[in-house]
Amino acid sequence: MSRRDCLATITACVTPLLLLVVVAPVGASETVGKDPNCNDNTCLGVWDGLLADCPHSKALPGGAKGCTSSQDDTPGIFSEPWDYSESSSMDWNDQMKVLLPTIQLVASRRGDSVRVLLQNGRYLRVLFIDGKSGQESVGEFYFTPNDSTVQFRVGSIVGRAGSPGLLSSSQKNIERCEEIRKQMRYLKLPVLRNRRRSMFFGESDLDTFGPGSAALGPPAEMTSGELEGRQDVDPRRRLDLLQNFPIQSE
Repeated sequence: MSRRDCLATITACVTPLLLLVVVAPVGASETVGKDPNCNDNTCLGVWDGLLADCPHSKALPGGAKGCTSSQDDTPGIFSEPWDYSESSSMDWNDQMKVLLPTIQLVASRRGDSVRVLLQNGRYLRVLFIDGKSGQESVGEFYFTPNDSTVQFRVGSIVGRAGSPGLLSSSQKNIERCEEIRKQMRYLKLPVLRNRRRSMFFGESDLDTFGPGSAALGPPAEMTSGELEGRQDVDPRRRLDLLQNFPIQSE
């Protein structure tokens, strides 16, 4: 066989493999529990791997509106995601089987009632009803694929009869989530928050934060920094003392 014939044979064998690599589909982020008629970042459910944003209001300190979320780093709203890497099982199916009874147990201890609204794969949605005030809150819990993280969002249904002040309801939902986490023996997953100070000498309510995860787009289109609540920063760069962030002119 001539050198040309040999090269042609090799090319014929390798080309289909290259084509397979090129056209292989990329796994899309998961969407589950979302109303197909809802098309903004306030929709309940998981949309491209993300939960809905919490409501924000400049009239309230930190913008809290009876909502806590592991994907929104605004003060009064943010709660660290949960990590079950030290649990006896790394199978999310096993963790889901324990999570629901735990939610029911914590609700019972608090004098609250709870019922399941939707359970679909890695996603769980429940309705909490406060035993004292009658306030209703929707809780969402999502075991993210390919890791040991639980993302969650619990928000009060504003405007329902018996709803207390928004700030107190926000704190109640933060406390409710923390009790569930402790009962599950989950760890808090450290997240670096994208905070930009307005005052030179310390933090204040005028500080700004990165947007909620749902506003950044699906995880497949986000940078690793955005996924963790920050932008990736070169540690060798000089810092702006006011912003605690790399100087932009460099």
